[in-house]
Amino acid sequence: MPNLELSLPITTSPFAALLAAFGVAKWLQVAGMHANGDAPEVEVCNGGDRIIVRTLEPLTAETLAKTYPGSLAQWILTAKNGPEPSGCSVFKYEEERKRNAEYFARRDKLRKRNLRLEDLPDEQRHEIEKLEPCAAWYVASLVNQMGALAAYNKAVERWHACGQIYADLVPIILTMCDGQPGAIERAQEAWERLAKKHKHGLEKNADLTATQIVNPEQGKGANRAKADGLNNANQQGFWLLEYFKFVGLYVAGLPRTVRGKKDRKTYVIIPSRQGLLLRWHERVFAEFQRTFYPSSAIKMDILASLRYTRTMITEWEAAQESLNIRRRRPSDFVEGLAVASFKDLGSAFAVMNVATIGLPEWVQWPDSAEKARQIAQALEEHERIVTAIGIHKNEDKPTGEEEQLLRDYRDFLSDRDPSLRAFFRFTTAYAEYVLREKARRFSTNNLEVIIMAQETERPKAFLPLVQTPGFRRIASAIRQSTVTQQSVNDNLYDIRYGLADELHRHSRDNADFLRVLGKFLQEYSQENGRVLERYRKRGEKVPRERVKITTEDLEQLVELVDKYGAPTVASLLIAFGYAREPGRKDDKPPSDEASTSEDDGETSEAIAEDANNPNEPF
Repeated sequence: MPNLELSLPITTSPFAALLAAFGVAKWLQVAGMHANGDAPEVEVCNGGDRIIVRTLEPLTAETLAKTYPGSLAQWILTAKNGPEPSGCSVFKYEEERKRNAEYFARRDKLRKRNLRLEDLPDEQRHEIEKLEPCAAWYVASLVNQMGALAAYNKAVERWHACGQIYADLVPIILTMCDGQPGAIERAQEAWERLAKKHKHGLEKNADLTATQIVNPEQGKGANRAKADGLNNANQQGFWLLEYFKFVGLYVAGLPRTVRGKKDRKTYVIIPSRQGLLLRWHERVFAEFQRTFYPSSAIKMDILASLRYTRTMITEWEAAQESLNIRRRRPSDFVEGLAVASFKDLGSAFAVMNVATIGLPEWVQWPDSAEKARQIAQALEEHERIVTAIGIHKNEDKPTGEEEQLLRDYRDFLSDRDPSLRAFFRFTTAYAEYVLREKARRFSTNNLEVIIMAQETERPKAFLPLVQTPGFRRIASAIRQSTVTQQSVNDNLYDIRYGLADELHRHSRDNADFLRVLGKFLQEYSQENGRVLERYRKRGEKVPRERVKITTEDLEQLVELVDKYGAPTVASLLIAFGYAREPGRKDDKPPSDEASTSEDDGETSEAIAEDANNPNEPF
């Protein structure tokens, strides 16, 4: 008995095909469980021009057709559309909305008292946690607020009506997903014949409105196959395919509202070519949904990628039990997230963009629980840094400069560039931002992890560069002249504002860069000498000496510039020079830190830097 393999073609963007594929995968899992008592292992794979769904154990059409699996999506009951149809599983929208309002009201009271949920006694905390919005709420609110309720409920009703002829419906589903040309059209024709044959109140029309919440690339307007006119009517699709797309929203869709606006984004998981096991995905995705909160538009893209990756890493042990395939990176399980952005126009929503966000390529798949813990901490550091950008007085309102910072980081996640140009754009701009805003800093060991990730893909490896003693000591000199001195604030040395911009600006030419860097190091050494002499005359020891730069350090750096070029050396010096040394605590939450909330997203923490050891490079 062969394993079952189905596929759904990608026509324009993968968004709709992904939703349909995850919906079909859920059907196989539930139908197999109803037929055999145990849920079959189902895998979803990216086939390039199609999304493939396959079982990892034998499963036949006859087995799937044994028992009607029930509804895979609930009928949504609002204050305006009752009564609900008999026998359908119902999601009571108004009751959930009131419960959510109570939850957020309680969280707001805690925030005003500068309390976090974790600070409460167990009984009070559990009472509030029971009110937390369920995962289905986000899909129901998306459907209702974006005007897709009629089409959604119609699809649920039509599936429910097929309960009595379910055995005849299974071959139509398999035809629709057989991967052959014209599969959907053949399935539509088969449905029309089935509807005529049976007298169970089945609708003969195979079409259903193709709503934009699951078909963002299909809107009203110029959508004719032959461009001989314009039609402002709604687009239509096969109702069974549309139903599976709605089911897929529950399985792999993450709808969220942009913080401070009514704009919306919906994220959908993109499995890798090697495949994503549905059972493991559901475990990871449930936790990801629970911990992912709204924020500004660009920041939400970044945090979706980072947090999903961190959730995968925390489920490392479950992956080892579920998956026997050796994989090197999280992107070997999930390639990224498809994201559809919707703009609120008042009376309706317009699709603004359909794009793909990659998972961080620098993250290696752990081979032990300790390694998983270290990687999760590194990802959390990135999350905290990104989250804090643009937070002003506990409101997420990034300026134009901060928006550009976030765009550069998002490009770094998605472009897979071994030369790390987008990341260096971010770290260069972020260096001055750190000084001005006293923001969080990357740790140097986590920067090395990013560099090592794609080392084999570069013509010249970066790791030998950053491990050169001269480079490390000069980076320490930059750090002690900028962020370290600012954190100590004892007026012992001057703070070098604008140094990162100056080094970057002159890095286009090797000689010009070395001249500017040499001037800085000369002034740095002179200042060291003046402070040393002043305290020596008093017969006192210098409270905090800085690292000393030698001629050997300069010779090594000149060799690096000759080998790698000034742009690369300057970018790495700035990145490491404004980072914090490993093992150093660089932040402490202030007393007025606001707690996180699913209602309005996460807030930043003001950072109180500790002084680094001046004599210890990195």
